[in-house]
Amino acid sequence: MTGAQLLLDERVGRVLERLLRERGHKVRQAKDEFGEYTDDAALLEWCATNGVVLITNNAKDFEPLHEEHEHAGILLYYEQHLPDTDPEGLDRAVDEVFNQYGKSEIENRLVDLDEWYEWLQG
Repeated sequence: MTGAQLLLDERVGRVLERLLRERGHKVRQAKDEFGEYTDDAALLEWCATNGVVLITNNAKDFEPLHEEHEHAGILLYYEQHLPDTDPEGLDRAVDEVFNQYGKSEIENRLVDLDEWYEWLQG
């Protein structure tokens, strides 16, 4: 699999960033690129324009935005502790989403990473 271009929302930590890079993804942090408290709609628009998939845990804001905007894909996890308790497992879930769908099939989808994580845990 060729690595995907990913943008991590400002609440997504550095450990997951490192693991995703090690798997060959091109990863950026929203807080590094745009500063903190960036408008979520503007962030999603930037991702759409640049073909970058967003990883976030901000369901409250991005679930409605998913319905309202075209985008390159949103990978959303609901379990807030997951990047801290099992970053490798979350990293595998992201990788498996791309292995199963491919980048083009993720476009305009909201993917529940928790479901993928649980499936991989078997």
